[in-house]
Amino acid sequence: MTSPFEVSERQPLLTEPRSVANSDEVSAFGEFPSPGKKQRNVSIVRARLKFIFPALAIGIFLAAGDQTIVVSSYGRIGSDLDELDKVAWLATAYLCTTTAFQPLYGKLTDIFGRKACLLSAYCIFGLGALLCGLAQNMDQLIVARALTGIGAGGIITVVSILLSDIVTLEERGIWQGYVNMVFACGAGAGAPLGGILTDAIGWRWAFIAQAPLCMIAISLVAVLLQLPTESHHQKDEQKTKIKQVDFLGAVSLIACLVLLLVFLDTIASDRANHLVSYLWLISSAVCFVVFLWVENSFALYPLTPLRILFGKNFLGAYIALAFGNVAWYGIIFYVPLLYQAIGHLSASAAGTLLLPGIGSGVIGGFIGGTILKRRGATGFSSLALASYPLVAMASVGVALGAGFFARDIPLTAIVLAVSISLFVGGLGNGGGMAATLVVVIVVASPEDQAVATACVYLYRQLGTTIGLAIISLVFRRVLASNLIDRLVDAPELGLDTGEVLKGVSESLEYLDQLPIKGRIIVEAAYGKACRAVFLVCAGLAICAFISSWFINESRVEGQERNRPEEYGSIDEENGVGGSLRS
Repeated sequence: MTSPFEVSERQPLLTEPRSVANSDEVSAFGEFPSPGKKQRNVSIVRARLKFIFPALAIGIFLAAGDQTIVVSSYGRIGSDLDELDKVAWLATAYLCTTTAFQPLYGKLTDIFGRKACLLSAYCIFGLGALLCGLAQNMDQLIVARALTGIGAGGIITVVSILLSDIVTLEERGIWQGYVNMVFACGAGAGAPLGGILTDAIGWRWAFIAQAPLCMIAISLVAVLLQLPTESHHQKDEQKTKIKQVDFLGAVSLIACLVLLLVFLDTIASDRANHLVSYLWLISSAVCFVVFLWVENSFALYPLTPLRILFGKNFLGAYIALAFGNVAWYGIIFYVPLLYQAIGHLSASAAGTLLLPGIGSGVIGGFIGGTILKRRGATGFSSLALASYPLVAMASVGVALGAGFFARDIPLTAIVLAVSISLFVGGLGNGGGMAATLVVVIVVASPEDQAVATACVYLYRQLGTTIGLAIISLVFRRVLASNLIDRLVDAPELGLDTGEVLKGVSESLEYLDQLPIKGRIIVEAAYGKACRAVFLVCAGLAICAFISSWFINESRVEGQERNRPEEYGSIDEENGVGGSLRS
């Protein structure tokens, strides 16, 4: 049977083509317009896109930069707040809420509208950033970071939805490419910019300065993004639609993550034998069971349908992506600490020296996307298998560089060796992420592509959140154990082991209070702890490599191969170029 209408790639996704017979239905704009009027409405919004995009770009830049802004400054933050042992929470709190709220925003935009949700996300992000700068202790800062993550998740999600609404399919790749570049610039600038601001005017201003930028973006969006208003009929449906949002799934997922992170935090503090520590783990498991029950049996529209979340066609790519991403993130997170604690570099210098790895990640993404495009939607497993060994090699290279600090080797040579390792690792991470992200889109059936995309990002964020907490546990355990052993062997220094452990866990500035021999011991312990972290990252990269063997490239029966131009760029962080992202 011939369709009464024909879908054109020049048609924006916001306007569903309808037959004349159905023109009395309520449109996406809440009116009863003719198809011609709807098209004119979208054309007006699309014509303003070049003016609207800077407002959207500010949010994308801030959300991307906020993921890495603490990387170069967390040593100073932990020292100032005397809780250096909790700094890993600054990243995990942000990633935890971003992970859980990204899927929710998709549904909320259908209920309350794109513009309202985007403005709300900007407000939450700006408020969170302001509270980060005003925090008086680490607990307040962690809560503020979690609030910022809620806003960031909304910004990233709603901007992607808006672009799909406004632009045509053939223009989508171009505008997504612009978003990719903005995201890559934000992620690349976050670490060095955070370090520069920390050294120049203090780490608090690295957060506070984001609030005025959010206000500018809010003003621009409010004025320039003029979407047609809803009808009374649509507003009456909001109460019905909001019941379809899987809030219980999101809450149970957040509770599961937070309780698990608290468990890992407590056992890192030598409280592993306490019953209360394992009660956190049991509670986390209970919340996970509740989450599975909600998604499988209770939620009308699940946050993550289990058939997609644990589907055999996707699981290999999911796991490879999770392992690979946390391996790379662990390197990026602990290299600045290595530079500051042992290399005596400033926060700005430590952040700037991450640029080889961040920049090569963008290059690796583009190269991976180009390879996949030329091979015609095949070879995903091969690309991942070729990429993740580079991350493992980089981890070992950085571990060797950390060991060079204990030898009489010039700092310049050590930095060069670590930078080369970062460059190699960035190429591998970019290529591996391109393969694992895109294969999920290609394998999924058309009706499952949006959900599968959400699930692959969920695995990436979950893997990073949990993995970073485990890596932090390894670092703290090895540091404490090595310090105890070394101080016991040096009784002539007269240092109290408990006091040294407390001082090292609170602040990097404590090192300046130690005698020279005592500082050498502490720095050696830091070096060994960092090496342990990087070797764990190498193991995680190897796990990503092994998981890549199980990546499924077979499409569902009857599914045509997606066009190569639709998957050239999926991920903003790695700049995989020119794609249509579901």
